[in-house]
Amino acid sequence: MGLLVKLGLRRPLEWERPTVLDWLLDSPLQALVFHVYLIVLWLRGNPLKSPRNKQPIKIVLLSDTHESIVNDVPDGDLLIHCGDMVNDGTAASIQKQVDWLAALPHHHKIVVCGNHDSWFDINARTEEDALGHRAVDMKGLHYLERKSITLAFKGGRKLNIYGAPDVPKCGGPENAFQYTSPQNPWDNKIPIDTEILITHTPPQHHLDLGLGCPNLLKEIWRKKPKLHVFGHVHWGRGVQPVFWDECQRSYEKVMSSPKRGPILDMLPHKGWLDVLWFLWYGFTSVLWHWIMLGGAANGSVMVNAAMQHGTSGKLTNRRPITVEI
Repeated sequence: MGLLVKLGLRRPLEWERPTVLDWLLDSPLQALVFHVYLIVLWLRGNPLKSPRNKQPIKIVLLSDTHESIVNDVPDGDLLIHCGDMVNDGTAASIQKQVDWLAALPHHHKIVVCGNHDSWFDINARTEEDALGHRAVDMKGLHYLERKSITLAFKGGRKLNIYGAPDVPKCGGPENAFQYTSPQNPWDNKIPIDTEILITHTPPQHHLDLGLGCPNLLKEIWRKKPKLHVFGHVHWGRGVQPVFWDECQRSYEKVMSSPKRGPILDMLPHKGWLDVLWFLWYGFTSVLWHWIMLGGAANGSVMVNAAMQHGTSGKLTNRRPITVEI
């Protein structure tokens, strides 16, 4: 561990939030764009609105509980767990989490597997579970593994929901549903009518510390679900609106460029033009949002629902995130 890490000036792992010095040493231009983008999104507000004259559907979002029980789960119409229910991946540990979720009062409950939930992936199961033919009783929870479901709610409303567990390779063979960078499990896999997308991995550049999947990002640009909920990257926890416009596209372009370091970033190069385009699109998107659209705009919301407090191994003291749709 280097001196700067010991002094708290640099992060020890890529799964930790970057420090100010991390940002500056990696790319001052990307640091600028990242933080300006957050301001632009804040100024534009939440684009996810419930239909007029219809009762909103309250959705409670969980992820990465890692064998812990969340005591203060809000009431709602739909409960979603985005995976990593456990640490050891065994059927017995998963069953305890399923029992807890099944006891909650929400009318509908959906679970997607995380990379630590090994039992769900026959190729990643522990030897004891495989040889013992151990099973998990889902107790009425909907388990989505690359499939869709349509759920009915009060007032005659319905939601089309798609869930998939696939994650970029992040560990050994005991991790479930991993894929390598040349592979693309997302290409044209998400149904076009999907309103809520549930994955374990984030898309690249959104609540992901840069660890999300670029192919998933390409796919959701094509399908544009109203709500995309995920976990996996604990420090990425939060809510982020997306508007599927040139501002977002230019932000993602800058953040996808190679990190050049502080010296090369300050020398004139074509990346400067990308940053200027982003600033222009950010400025005009805010003006258009409030002057031409009166604060109303179409868009979606992404949620990283991780319940772990970063890499501490302990639950966050914040309540689960909820959204209304």
